[in-house]
Amino acid sequence: MTKRLVGLLLIALAVLAAAGCESLAGIEDRTYDLGDEAPASAQCASYCNEVMANCTGTNAVYSGMQTCLGVCAKLPPGDALEPAGNTVACRTVQAGLAASSSTGEPELYCPRAGPGGADFCGTNCESYCLLLEKSCPTEFQGVPSCTAKCAAFKDMKRFDVIADHEGDSLQCRLVHVSSATVEPEDHCPHAQFRPSKPWCVDTGLPNCDDYCRVVMTACQGAVAQYETLAQCKSACATLTVGVLSDTDDKTDTLGCRTYHSYSSLAQPDTHCSHSGPLGDGHCGTSNCPSYCAIVAAACPTQFDQQFPTDGQCERECAELSGAGLDQKFSTTNTEKTVSCRTLKALKAFTDPSQCAAAVGAVAACP
Repeated sequence: MTKRLVGLLLIALAVLAAAGCESLAGIEDRTYDLGDEAPASAQCASYCNEVMANCTGTNAVYSGMQTCLGVCAKLPPGDALEPAGNTVACRTVQAGLAASSSTGEPELYCPRAGPGGADFCGTNCESYCLLLEKSCPTEFQGVPSCTAKCAAFKDMKRFDVIADHEGDSLQCRLVHVSSATVEPEDHCPHAQFRPSKPWCVDTGLPNCDDYCRVVMTACQGAVAQYETLAQCKSACATLTVGVLSDTDDKTDTLGCRTYHSYSSLAQPDTHCSHSGPLGDGHCGTSNCPSYCAIVAAACPTQFDQQFPTDGQCERECAELSGAGLDQKFSTTNTEKTVSCRTLKALKAFTDPSQCAAAVGAVAACP
C-alpha cells in the first residue's frame, strides 16, 4: 500500500470519527482539496481526530476537520517524546487531556490544543504570526515585527471558535487565519492586522483601554507618544470620544486617534504622531486645542492663573512654534514649543512640579 493511500485512509477515518462536527454554527468549512499536495500526515490525522472529538460546543477550537488539517499542516510537528512549544505534538497531548477522566477540564486544555496554543503550546501571537506568514504572505509582509506588534490586540484569555468568529480580538484573527489555511482569499482579509468588515472589527465606541494598548505597542522609541500607560490614560480622558469611523483629518476625537494607532502598527513613522495626544493636524486642524485640554486637566490651578479668559490658551498657543500641522510630536522630539509644553503637561499628571513649564510660566521650553 502506498504512503499516499495510507494518508488518504487516515483522513477518511478521522473525518468519519468527527461526523457531526463538520461545521459549527454556520461557520463554513469546505471540503479540503488535496490537489497536487501530499495528503495530511498520520500525525495530523490523529491530532485532528482527537481535538475534534474532545473539544466541542463552547470549547470547540476549529470550525471543522478541514480547517484543523489545514492548520496542522502549517505547524511544526514537534517531538512526540518531548511534546512542547508551538508544535502539533504539544497540541495533541493537550487535546487528549481535555477528555481525560483524571483531568476533564476542556475549558483549560482545548485552547492549548487549538491553533493559538494559548501561551502553552507556543504563544497565541507566535502561532498567529506563523499561520499568517504561511497562509497570508501578502498581509504578513505589510507588518514589521509581527509577534511584537501582535501585543496590540485584545486577548480574550480563552478560545471559542463560535464566539470568537467576530469582534476585534486576537482570538478572532486566529479563527480566520485558521480558515485561511484552506481558503486564503476568503479569510486573509479578516485575519490581517487591520481586518476588513464584517469580521474582527470593533463595532462599539472607542475606549481608552483599547486605544492605549494599541498606541503603546505601535509607537515606541523615537516615535513614542507617551512615556507611560498612565500618561496615555490621563490624556485620553481629555478627548472627545467620537466614533471609530472618525477618519477625517478635522475630527479631533479618540476615534480618529484609534484609527491612526492601528495604522501605526504597519507604518509607525507616518501615523504615530497622528495617533498621539496632539493629533498632529490629522486628528484636528491644530495642535492647540489638544494641548490646552491636556494642560488644563493636568494643571488646573496654574492653567487658570496663566489663561484667565476663555480661549486665551488656544490664542496664545497659535503663536508658538509647533502649533501647526505635521510637527511629528513624540516624547523624544520636543524641539518645538508646543511639543515641549505638551510633554511637560503629560509628566504633570503625576508630577505637579512640571506644571509651571507646561503652561509657559517659566522659560523651560524653546
